[in-house]
Amino acid sequence: MNEITVTGKLLGAEQLLEQLFDAESKPSLRWLRQQTKAKAIPFIRIGHLVFFDLDMVRAALAAKNMVGGRHLMASRTGV
Repeated sequence: MNEITVTGKLLGAEQLLEQLFDAESKPSLRWLRQQTKAKAIPFIRIGHLVFFDLDMVRAALAAKNMVGGRHLMASRTGV
């Protein structure tokens, strides 16, 4: 079975959006549910309840949605 260590406090959907984004740039709850359904962000299901670890979600969003400029991409490839 997958063993993942959760280091932080588990948050609900509304709490996650409040802590992860500014009030002006916060996406909707529908967006979060779509990302959860697509398994684009990590979540923990306990029965029918869904919880999130802030650090795990932040790392997943940074890894999947990071847009690098030309200089950043060139340094990664070694050119």
